[in-house]
Amino acid sequence: MTEVINSPLGEYRSFYKDAHSRTVSTFFEELVTTSKIDEKANIETVAQLRHLEASVSESKSSRAKWRWARVGSIVAAAGLSFAGIKAGGLLLLLLLPAAGFISLVFGKINPAARTLTAELADLEVRVKAKSSEAWQQMKPLNDLHVWGTARKLFMQTVPQFKLDPYMSPTRLQDLSATYGFSEPTSNTKSALFAQSGSLKGNPFVLSRYLHHWIGSKTYFGSITIYWTVRERNSQGQWVDVRKSQVLTASVTQPFPEYSTAATLVYGHESVPNLSFSRKPSKASGSDSERKINRHIKKVERKAQKATNTGNSNLTIMANREFDAIFQALDRNDEVQYRLLFTALAQQEMLNLLHDNSEGPGDVFSYTKSGKVNFIQSPHLTQTQFDDSPNSFKFLELAEARKFFLKFHSEYFRALYFGFAPLLATPLYQENRTLPSEVDVTHDGSLSYWEHEVMANYLGESSFKHPESITRNILKTHSEPSPMGGSIVSVLASGYRGIGRVTIIPLRGGDGRFHDVPVQWTEYVPVQRSSQMLVTAENIESQSNPIENGAGESWQSIMSRNGLVEANVIRRGFVTAALIRK
Repeated sequence: MTEVINSPLGEYRSFYKDAHSRTVSTFFEELVTTSKIDEKANIETVAQLRHLEASVSESKSSRAKWRWARVGSIVAAAGLSFAGIKAGGLLLLLLLPAAGFISLVFGKINPAARTLTAELADLEVRVKAKSSEAWQQMKPLNDLHVWGTARKLFMQTVPQFKLDPYMSPTRLQDLSATYGFSEPTSNTKSALFAQSGSLKGNPFVLSRYLHHWIGSKTYFGSITIYWTVRERNSQGQWVDVRKSQVLTASVTQPFPEYSTAATLVYGHESVPNLSFSRKPSKASGSDSERKINRHIKKVERKAQKATNTGNSNLTIMANREFDAIFQALDRNDEVQYRLLFTALAQQEMLNLLHDNSEGPGDVFSYTKSGKVNFIQSPHLTQTQFDDSPNSFKFLELAEARKFFLKFHSEYFRALYFGFAPLLATPLYQENRTLPSEVDVTHDGSLSYWEHEVMANYLGESSFKHPESITRNILKTHSEPSPMGGSIVSVLASGYRGIGRVTIIPLRGGDGRFHDVPVQWTEYVPVQRSSQMLVTAENIESQSNPIENGAGESWQSIMSRNGLVEANVIRRGFVTAALIRK
């Protein structure tokens, strides 16, 4: 393939999808060959294991039936005995079958249940042994899985991309100093995942984060009231009638809300003065010409109105369908907009927006602000990008192969179509010409985004205030440790709950006011500061820096700081451990 992806959707269908499948499949089979595991032996072992598991399930089912038979027999015997005692003359007649049920319990049911219990215990021992055998067969392969395989395979299929092993502060500095990216400083967001890199030298960062805001929640309370009224019945007589009514009241109070989102940030020098934004359109994916024409006319009216009022220089493109569906109507520079979205780019973008088979379709928001582009899409939020080695460990080779291929296919598809709106415009695939004001390195230093990722990877429960009943936003601040690595202070912000009751007076059908209590929760902010030690390997320009003496191992740094390996969490080339709660 060429270095330029001219048709992101078309080339995914015709080349990249299958090419990546071949790359992944070849890589996995090379792992199998290197591991020297006996696939035939594993198939036989797993088949035996599945047979034993089926026997366990069958034995448990049979034992449960015998146990229910025992319960039924005892209940029947007790019922017959009780009935016989009450019946007097029928005592002997009813006690005889009751005795038969008891005899059945001790003579047949209990022995059968004991036999099944013994058989089940033996089967479970054999299942455990056979499972251990399968795991031992697969251990050579399971031990070969390492962090970073997904990004390496992605780059092998699409070499135009360079994916960083971890996010260094120099990558953020480059985006900020060269492209004008304003780093987020919000205390309401915390990074859950970060993948940085470059496309033809142009930097990008893909991040998934937890977002918090204060919303509202409506609480309800109710009481039932009763009263008596005098009414005439059908015979014309006055009678007392009992009536009731449920009175329901509500109160709306502040409520902490949380959601997960993902953003792809891409810096490029082309059309540096252009800014616009767009959101998913209801017209995309439609095969109704009438519906599309309705949106075209709507856009034309907006353009005409902007021209008449002089509030905008908006000029509709020749490809009116593109303008109607892409709808970047707040663009500030018509000339640069047309330079970016050439006729080819417009058509390729429309192909992406209308497609619902290969890619996610028109689900993304796209904002350009000068030299920085922002893509937000639900599929980037939902995809699992962390390729933890533990995820690929199986006791069955067939399942391991199936999962490996599926994971890397979904990883590639998600990342590829995350970039697809940018790839649809040829200008964004031009090589970087701007000088790099900072040298992007991976010498062991980490951006604060990676610190937040590691804090969240350790888990909110490690940092949150003991009284917190909500999610927590983790923010970090770091300083070098005198014994290696970085001491990272983690501030966890959440809320404790205080039960409240609001009394709402409501008029009932009896003509009186009644106090209706509504219970609700007041959320009060709580914070807790903790510390963790974080280290990253120096992998600058070397494939194996530790063996080549380019950097100190994370094990020795952790050990010098008084930490044992069992308490260390590893994610790729980065390790972290909680040192103070």
